[in-house]
Amino acid sequence: MKKALKIIVLSILAVAVTAVIYGLYCSNTLEVNNYSISTDKLNSQVRFVFISDLHCREYGEKNCDLVTKIKEQNPDFIAVGGDMVNKHSADDHVMRELLPQLAEIAPTYCILGNHELYIKDEIDFDKDINTTGAKLLDNNTVTLEIHGEKILLGGMSDFPYYEYNAPYYNTPERYFWENFKEASKDCYSILLHHQPEYLESIMQDSNVDLVMCGHTHGGAIQIPFVGGVFAPNQGFFPKYDKGEFDLYDTKMIVSAGLGDAYPILRMNNCPEISVVEIN
Repeated sequence: MKKALKIIVLSILAVAVTAVIYGLYCSNTLEVNNYSISTDKLNSQVRFVFISDLHCREYGEKNCDLVTKIKEQNPDFIAVGGDMVNKHSADDHVMRELLPQLAEIAPTYCILGNHELYIKDEIDFDKDINTTGAKLLDNNTVTLEIHGEKILLGGMSDFPYYEYNAPYYNTPERYFWENFKEASKDCYSILLHHQPEYLESIMQDSNVDLVMCGHTHGGAIQIPFVGGVFAPNQGFFPKYDKGEFDLYDTKMIVSAGLGDAYPILRMNNCPEISVVEIN
């Protein structure tokens, strides 16, 4: 009986140790995921890198390992999907050290995530981002000219139609959204928005071609054939955890992010650098 109990205890310990080792590997190994999007609006290929949810994490000194991997992708531009900081601290030096390095690789555009919005009264993100050589898209747009193609890139900082803004929804996000979807009729458009879970309700007939999101951390733990276990706002077994989704005629890509906002190891869900090719 004692021998059997000893075997059971040792087996449990072995499984626990293996799980921790695997979790540490998944949490610390940068993964490059490639996405291919087809369109008849462009005649030339456009390639960009999307990162999100760094949460002040560093991969190598001053994020040198992260920068090297992004540079290897040879992007036409770089998009940063918010939550570069942690809401419990007004220290954004990791973001300020990373963005100039990204801007040297390619034009870099950033949006705010929920963590930035939480502490926006403590940090001047407009100054801290725009002085690095990157550009903050805070409910505004920029028209990119790449290989003779025009790309409309917009950043929406928050969802425009929360119930507490009813009945008039008189918010900057609402006006940005109305203008952006109208402008999307005339060229290929990419919307950067941190949180994916709200967008399905407004995407029908939006004219927007592609949406890039973060926020979910890939569901933290990925179970094969099931998906992510938990994501903010969506709760357990989220519909939009990570990867590519269809929202009517709009493609949405959700990044697993780079950092961790929870005291839990990633499993089957490495930190992600998303590389998107539009053909």
